[in-house]
Amino acid sequence: MSLLTIVQNAADRLGVARPTSVVGSSDTQVRQMYGLTLQEGRELSRRGPWQALTTEKTITATATEEQSGALPADFDRMIEGSFWNRTQDRRVVGPVDPQRWQAIKTGLFVSVWDAFRIRGDALLMTPTPTENDSLAYEYVSSYWCTNAAGDTTKVTMDADDDVARLCEECITLGLMWRFLKAKGLDYSEAFRTYEMEVAKRLANDGGMRPLDLNDCRYVDGFYDPYVTDGNWSI
Repeated sequence: MSLLTIVQNAADRLGVARPTSVVGSSDTQVRQMYGLTLQEGRELSRRGPWQALTTEKTITATATEEQSGALPADFDRMIEGSFWNRTQDRRVVGPVDPQRWQAIKTGLFVSVWDAFRIRGDALLMTPTPTENDSLAYEYVSSYWCTNAAGDTTKVTMDADDDVARLCEECITLGLMWRFLKAKGLDYSEAFRTYEMEVAKRLANDGGMRPLDLNDCRYVDGFYDPYVTDGNWSI
């Protein structure tokens, strides 16, 4: 579903005039719907780790604290616990908070594990990694839409045939309640419908690992022990 069809579908359901174009329109109401669509796309992309926006970044380490080029242009946020040094077969922990990072920098404290911090749009690591180690992590992209061909991801829709990478129904519903609110109309039911749809989509997005409350399990090649509450000793 393109930008134009999203706005047209919302207009049909709201009972307002259906536009024939969006980006090039001089109609103030259409311009408003365009702006609200962009707002919805940006905010919806931050509602959760959508699988459509999740991607992998690999880095060839340099023997420096700052890893050049480690954060791609579309980096929005890192997936927690996904950063690994594949050469050394160990996790890179973090992000380290500013207080602990500065304590490490004094030299009075040493990080036992490879650790990282993101500061000033740069990825910093301690201790300095071994040159040419292979590092990798997953992150959520800020590019929530594509061109019509689907071969170029984009941070905003600037053509009528641009396509959303996220759930089009969620964006349509988001546009509807935002439009009603902007007009000073009752938007409570439209907002409730929207929130229910987003929650449903997020719950099923990409699937979820099974939760097993037995003592232990072996799933997908991982052995996960389950330690019961209470006192125990070795």
